[in-house]
Amino acid sequence: MEERRVIELAQLYPGPLAGRLLADWGFKVVKVEPPGGDPMRSYVPSLYELLNSGKEVVVLDLRTEEGREELLELARGARAALTSFRRGAAERLGASYERLKSVNERLIYVAITGYVDSDAPGHDINFAATAGLLADGPLIPQCVDVASGIMAAFIIAASTAAGRSGYFEVPMESVAYMLNLLNFMQLRDRGDAYLTGRYPFYNVYDCAGGRVALGAVEEKFWRRFCELIGRSDLAERALDPSAVGEVERVVSRVPCSDLLGRAAQLDVPLSPVLDLREASARFESRLRPLFNGR
Repeated sequence: MEERRVIELAQLYPGPLAGRLLADWGFKVVKVEPPGGDPMRSYVPSLYELLNSGKEVVVLDLRTEEGREELLELARGARAALTSFRRGAAERLGASYERLKSVNERLIYVAITGYVDSDAPGHDINFAATAGLLADGPLIPQCVDVASGIMAAFIIAASTAAGRSGYFEVPMESVAYMLNLLNFMQLRDRGDAYLTGRYPFYNVYDCAGGRVALGAVEEKFWRRFCELIGRSDLAERALDPSAVGEVERVVSRVPCSDLLGRAAQLDVPLSPVLDLREASARFESRLRPLFNGR
């Protein structure tokens, strides 16, 4: 058995992201694609290339007996299998945990699924909606997809290190709820969620020429920010929703560059709000540490 071989039976985003992370961490990842290929190839070719770099790609038609037998042969020599089928599809295609375990008792099988108690179809926006992550429209980042991929990769890596085997499920609905965990616990403990933009210390403000994001969670940072904008009188009003408008009136008249320069001097967590195109100009260099320098 290849101790670090992973069979990736996943398409689109979360599963292939998990496989890419594992490949960067030294696992040998064999990606199994259907005859038509992973839809991401044509949907977003650049993302397909990024997610599948470093993998061996094989084409198997799991609708045929021959394809299912070839999959079993791959499973015999693997340490882990990573799937993103809906539960019923894995069974129909001969790729269920029970089927692959029949030829490899030591297999780690990680299934990225959808809802906890339903086999209904869904994508990032659906799981985000059920977990209270949406406000007025879709989130720009597909955060549930990314977090699900990271969770799946973690389970395989941790199980390999610990010598564990068996079936592990990653429902994307559960991952979406985990992303909102801090807010849920604040509601439970205090009856309010503080990081939603209701309060002035954690908010987004218009400034002259753009927007800035303030994350003054600690009291010291909020006090420094109040000093920065010349409103030390607001220092005791971090949890006063009416102070948001007062901050806005001051900040809207100040050039963003001035605010950011002053924030750097005073050590205040203030950052520019970049749009998608602006951020895309720098994403590759910022991602490099996570993708092992590739």
